[in-house]
Amino acid sequence: MVKKLEKAKVEVDLKPSSGFQPITAAEEEKSADDDHLDSQTMTVVEHLDELRWHIIRSVGYISAAFIGSLFLTKSVLRILQRPAGNMEFQALSIEEPLVVFIKVTSYLALIIASPFILWEVGRFVAPGLTRQEKRIVSPVVFGSPLLFCCGAVFAYFCLLPPMLSFFGNFSQGISPINQRLDYYISLVCSILLYMGLCFQIPIVIFTLAMAGLVNSQQLIKIWRYAVFGSGMVACVLTPDPTAFSMLIVTAALSALYFLSIILLKCFGK
Repeated sequence: MVKKLEKAKVEVDLKPSSGFQPITAAEEEKSADDDHLDSQTMTVVEHLDELRWHIIRSVGYISAAFIGSLFLTKSVLRILQRPAGNMEFQALSIEEPLVVFIKVTSYLALIIASPFILWEVGRFVAPGLTRQEKRIVSPVVFGSPLLFCCGAVFAYFCLLPPMLSFFGNFSQGISPINQRLDYYISLVCSILLYMGLCFQIPIVIFTLAMAGLVNSQQLIKIWRYAVFGSGMVACVLTPDPTAFSMLIVTAALSALYFLSIILLKCFGK
């Protein structure tokens, strides 16, 4: 009788509980993300201390880039003046050349340091992100500076020459142009900046798609509105009244929009 009771007890212990359910792959990934977040838990003071060091390193990157840009600014100024052709530049105050020099140096330093600053931002937020969220942040960190440079290069070679040529040719027979240097550099830098920001369209759309807010089918349905919006943006960005420059910008922004759709198709979105 005792042996029978012991045998029954062993059978009961070996029998799996009725509430047991196999863990799915999604649950395993979520559990891994939760364990990762738990292992990265920090106090508020530790977060602030880490943020302080990221800010200090970012300021160091900007300072180093600014010092290095001091040796490049004169060459950059000559490059920025090249699309104007034979246009004469003048300074209306004794401090204007210095102001322009510092302004261009600051812009150049920010451009050079921006990849390192984005990298610091990515390092700061990465421990608190899940695997899915990291897939959204990585393209922003690495792709944003590249697309910005592409937009600036596009504006320099495709937008500025026809625009400045129109203004130069229009003034012939009316009045010679003695362009103020500060105004010209501000105009050129603004156009380069705006086009660099406009070329972030693929990054913005990709981020929204990875977050589940849009998909390629929705973007295809509203492509007419996207082209119309590109034309409106082109009207604002191009100060010359010619339709040629506006068409160039409209075509570029529309191409970026459709390129984003192709990119989402490749990622199955």
